[in-house]
Amino acid sequence: YMLASPISDNRCLNFAVCWNSLVLISTFYSKNLINYTWSAGNQFIINCIYYLKTVTLGSSETIRKTSFNFDTFNTKFELINNKKISEDWLTWFIGFTEGDGAILNYNNKLKFVLTQKESNILYHIKYTLNMGNISFHQEGNSKYHRLVISNPNDIYLLSLLFNGNLVLEHRLKQLNSWINTLNNKYYYNLQFICKSNTITLKDAWISGFTDAEGCFNVSITTNKRYSLGYVIKLRFILDQNDELNLIKIKSLFNTGKITLRANSVNHYRYIITGFTNLEILFNYFYTFPLKTLKNKSLNKFNYIYKMILNKEHLSLEGLKKIKIIKTQINLNQSLTKKIGSKL
Repeated sequence: YMLASPISDNRCLNFAVCWNSLVLISTFYSKNLINYTWSAGNQFIINCIYYLKTVTLGSSETIRKTSFNFDTFNTKFELINNKKISEDWLTWFIGFTEGDGAILNYNNKLKFVLTQKESNILYHIKYTLNMGNISFHQEGNSKYHRLVISNPNDIYLLSLLFNGNLVLEHRLKQLNSWINTLNNKYYYNLQFICKSNTITLKDAWISGFTDAEGCFNVSITTNKRYSLGYVIKLRFILDQNDELNLIKIKSLFNTGKITLRANSVNHYRYIITGFTNLEILFNYFYTFPLKTLKNKSLNKFNYIYKMILNKEHLSLEGLKKIKIIKTQINLNQSLTKKIGSKL
């Protein structure tokens, strides 16, 4: 027989696996960007308020409890655009931003940037928010697209969206810089909410964060103990420089491992494997679908998962089919690699 590994690594706080299918070329990792929030002679001022957010209604008839509150943003946004954006989309967008966005302040010039090889997701965001411009770039053989939002009115709306809804601590620091500049330069009166928001499996934040940082990996390795000579392993992977955030996500799924990646200072990896654990993952993404090409990878990943459950992987024909689908997953993920130089 050939083995499809059902092992689930439970009750282990730290662990790791390699992520060969995604190569980090460059990103807007925020710790470097915090430096841009300072201007000569100005002190970094934090004005914090804390409050309890209300429970909002999901798109279905069921009441879904969530800590996200978009009332202020949607009120202002609707006045300008004559429409509201759904809570699920906005929560997805915040997760995507916290994984891959750049909240920049260059000498009080505010800018929001998203860089992707996949242009469709940037156009989707641009037309949903009705903000920004998209440009094409090439560095050597690398081609990518960049969405830039710099209009002060749009930055103000984004600040309303992010304020009180961000999860990662370094993103809070970047947003505080934005709000300080908006108040001092453009005479707004925004109060910065310095409390990190809480995520659950009942909101779309992890879906957006996965579109930015996630990967679905199928590995087929030789093992002579089995008649076909191969072992198949399915893995869901999240890479991040913020270990605490991965610990939060791990606690929500109640499974998986976190490890410090080899030859790195603060680059961590969270991995879910094992058939029972993956079923929980599939259920979450069924409720909160991915929006990038990674959704196609997830569907193929799920297809292989069902083939293994049906024992199709035990035949040469099934193994050959899995190898083909595995290649297609890697092709989709090559189109969603992080890329592009820092601003």
